[in-house]
Amino acid sequence: GSAVHFTSSATYAHIANNGYQAEVGLLSRNIKIQGAADDSEPTDPDTGSCTGNWHFGVNFKPCPWTSTTGFGGHIMVHSGGKGYMEGVELYRMGQTNVLGRYPFHWHQLGNACSDCYFRANSIHRSFYRCISIHGTHNTTVSENVAYDVDGYCYYLEDGVEEDNTISFNLAAHIHPVSNVVADSGGGQTITPFVQSRDLILPADATASGYYITNLHNDIIGNAASGGWAGFALPVLHSPIGANRDVNMRPGNRLTKVFDGNVAHSTGWWWSHAGAFYSGGSLYYSSGDDTLLEYNAGRDQSKGTRSPCLVDKCVENNNCGSYCYEGERAWYKLTNNKVFMTASPSLNSWSGRMEVIRFEAHDVALGMEALQDGFGIDQLLVECRSGEEWVIPGNRPDYVSANGFFWYDTGQGHIISSSTFRNCGARNANNAYDTSPTRGCDTNEINGCSSGSTVWGFLTHSDQFTPELMQATSGITYEDCGRRFKLVDFKDNNTPSSVSGRAQNWIDTDGSASGLNEPTIMASGLTDAGNWWKVDSNVVDDPEAPLAFIKVNDGNERGLGHIRLRWKDEIHNTVGNGSSKACTPSDNWQNCGTCYNGSKVDGSGDPYCPALGRIRHIGSKFDLTNDPTGGLPITANAEVAGLTGGFAWLLQLDDGPPKSLKIDQIEVDPVETPMVLAIPYDSGTSFSITAHAAYCSSCVETFFAVNSVDHVRASQGNTYYYDEATKLLYVRIVQTPQTYLTDWHLWNLDDLNMDGGPRTHALDRFTFSGITLPSFAYGPYLHIDADCAEGAISGHCATTPSYVEPEVCPPDYIQVSYDKCCVSEGSSACYIPTLPPTFSPTPQPTFGQGDNLVLNPGFESGLTDWYANSGLIQIDTSQAHSGTQSVLATGRTSTWNGPQQTMIERMSANKTYRISCWAKLKGTTSSDTLKLTLRINDDVDGTKWLGISNTINNQDWTLIQGDIAVNVAGTVTGIDLYAEGPAVGVEYYVDDVSAIEVSSGGRSLESARSSTQPQHEDVEMQSASGAVVSPMFALLTVAPICLWYQWK
Repeated sequence: GSAVHFTSSATYAHIANNGYQAEVGLLSRNIKIQGAADDSEPTDPDTGSCTGNWHFGVNFKPCPWTSTTGFGGHIMVHSGGKGYMEGVELYRMGQTNVLGRYPFHWHQLGNACSDCYFRANSIHRSFYRCISIHGTHNTTVSENVAYDVDGYCYYLEDGVEEDNTISFNLAAHIHPVSNVVADSGGGQTITPFVQSRDLILPADATASGYYITNLHNDIIGNAASGGWAGFALPVLHSPIGANRDVNMRPGNRLTKVFDGNVAHSTGWWWSHAGAFYSGGSLYYSSGDDTLLEYNAGRDQSKGTRSPCLVDKCVENNNCGSYCYEGERAWYKLTNNKVFMTASPSLNSWSGRMEVIRFEAHDVALGMEALQDGFGIDQLLVECRSGEEWVIPGNRPDYVSANGFFWYDTGQGHIISSSTFRNCGARNANNAYDTSPTRGCDTNEINGCSSGSTVWGFLTHSDQFTPELMQATSGITYEDCGRRFKLVDFKDNNTPSSVSGRAQNWIDTDGSASGLNEPTIMASGLTDAGNWWKVDSNVVDDPEAPLAFIKVNDGNERGLGHIRLRWKDEIHNTVGNGSSKACTPSDNWQNCGTCYNGSKVDGSGDPYCPALGRIRHIGSKFDLTNDPTGGLPITANAEVAGLTGGFAWLLQLDDGPPKSLKIDQIEVDPVETPMVLAIPYDSGTSFSITAHAAYCSSCVETFFAVNSVDHVRASQGNTYYYDEATKLLYVRIVQTPQTYLTDWHLWNLDDLNMDGGPRTHALDRFTFSGITLPSFAYGPYLHIDADCAEGAISGHCATTPSYVEPEVCPPDYIQVSYDKCCVSEGSSACYIPTLPPTFSPTPQPTFGQGDNLVLNPGFESGLTDWYANSGLIQIDTSQAHSGTQSVLATGRTSTWNGPQQTMIERMSANKTYRISCWAKLKGTTSSDTLKLTLRINDDVDGTKWLGISNTINNQDWTLIQGDIAVNVAGTVTGIDLYAEGPAVGVEYYVDDVSAIEVSSGGRSLESARSSTQPQHEDVEMQSASGAVVSPMFALLTVAPICLWYQWK
């Protein structure tokens, strides 16, 4: 690299270390263009006498509406011209608040200037910006130095500018235009700024080095020093200015390359102003369509992003159309760095992002992200490097040293392979690291605030509560202080909130908790009772407080989330910030409950009182062992908890609900069953149904079975009423949003079957090998209890005396919510397990009929089977069930495998569900196996219809789907055979099945004959549980296709 030699000592100290280095920029050039010395400078300079909000011990502020008259030179390329500039110094340029009068400006050139460039230039003492790319594409702005600039420096003007390259530039010492600055405190909102003569672009109140209104450009290797932020990524729902009628949404345009950029010495004016700031909304005001407004804070209306693979502006002529799972895209930011910033290194209020290899050194918060679908990999946060902080007031001990905060609702965050260094306050309660250099203390040189923590959970709200939102893997701590903190800035968790009690976090490998085994980290607040403290092996972190639940201590442990609604007049008060909390005498009128504010009113009445409790079933969780009664159920009746246990027991103070709606369901039904129990008196009858959204006819009616085990092991459409304990049991499963056909336990990798744009049946967020389920709005489960109504409307007249069910077999005691052992601490345990979701012969849920395949499990050798060329032989070393299977070997073509003639047992124009279990032999790790029906008729000849799935050499995998034998003539032959893996690859087959599917709308869509191969998706599942639970989705099952072709 280059070396810089000083002829005298530097005026200021400049730090260079592994974390960060100061930039060196050369301002002088041999060619110089400048404004006049006598009349360019503003005539109304800042007096320096104004004050504003306090920030870290000081409250200075530029005096607004000063420095408004700067009048320098400008260069504009327009009207089809070409502009090339290199090696030029621009000094005293730009005219404050005059549109188009910038130091350098490409104006409305479209694609006509694709070879134009502005490079290796310097701009200093600019009164309005540095360079504007306006309505122009494919230009290059590279290796320029800008210093002492009013307003945004590198500037994409209207939001339509795309495919430009902005690379290896420096922007330093950036000032707000007219000295109007978005100076705010700790809240998430800022009063919008309105366009005026002295603030032509209201967004200049947050003037930063880079103004990127459209991410579909190459932003590479740039540096920003100073400014409100370093890189501002404002949200525009439509273009502005001369391009306002262009049909596009700039805020949703996808990143091309955003790599290797650095920002530092910024983020001063607001605690949420990240050095990289994806936020702030710019729009035309509703009252006057000609004036722009800029909301610098969190704007959940006009400031939202939804990156999408489909351009909704073009496809639907509606840029705000919903972007479905399967269409969603992610903004990608790679190899970026922040240092010396008294705010978040990166803040994004909206927009799915993948942030890879991001570094943050000497920052208040490693990253702030409020979005469902935020993936972070290889993050390094060094909250304090040990270098001296040089900030106004010189009080770094007022600045936090936080690593990452989980937010309170509607999020989806996955963080992997990330390191936190010297984060969190050093105090006597640090339990994980006792090094004298851990974290940071409160010294005034390079210290931090005493409340700092590596991880924070927002727990102040009774209105906004967590679902299954966050997961981590590969977390490393280096010299950290406090690791965890439940952050309730309202009441410090006394009393606790709904969000505080429901906190949960999936630590897939135990690296975040320090247990180094799969762990669920959850709230440790005492008034959650034993909801999370489910056994003696739960590890407490009293400082947070948190509870660490070891996943491997149970067989099917997971997480689930539901929302309960039994009386709309109660639940509709949630979020009402009335000055008076609802009490029984109010009848839920003119009062408030469970909102995002104080937890008690002026009279001391709680806004969000318990209306009942939910707990794990079994004597270990009765009132003797948990006097709290379990987790409080409030008007905001959202529940997140551990699944895979015996059941959740719901008890409402006013009695059993006559009508109960359960929605916002999040769970992996296949991996971890979620069962709900509710007490009802004898004689109560039930109608239990599941409903899809936007489809009044999409209803699944549940049927009664004769045991809890049957409910737990069911496909999720059964219930059981236990006369002995007076308990109703229902299994709760997550269903697709818009259909319920072919009811079964949908897993997170099942493919969508409604023909819509979704890829998967269930919404989810997957990143770095981890999958989180996401609920869909609309579908719900409804329990209607036919009982006499009591004095309190909506509730049954009688509540039966509660009898605790015996969850353990004789000679065992309950030791956890999901386990019975001969004694506490014993390894001799009984753990209920869920039978395989799919058996070789499907349950009646899939239709009536016998298996039409003869000798389906090969227990009678090769009777009724023969080779479709190649060889087949019985193998006793491998079996899915029984004692043996068939091995396809000697295969010289991909279609070689076992075959059986079905013509005597299958008929034309009927639909059959065919299936088998298969497994590869040898070193081939995975390949595709097809199960094919070869059908001959006297009109169309021969056609092949089939289904397929990826199988492997480790586990038995199910191949299953429906095929309609639709023919034009008379069937003359039907054969069923397995085929598909590459030539020479051997494979096992077992438990082959073909069942006629009864009518009634439950069968999958029939295959349609065609002269071209087509594909339709059918659900698949691995026998070994390869579809991974929401907390440990480290393996994904390949999609299966329903296929057919003509030969």
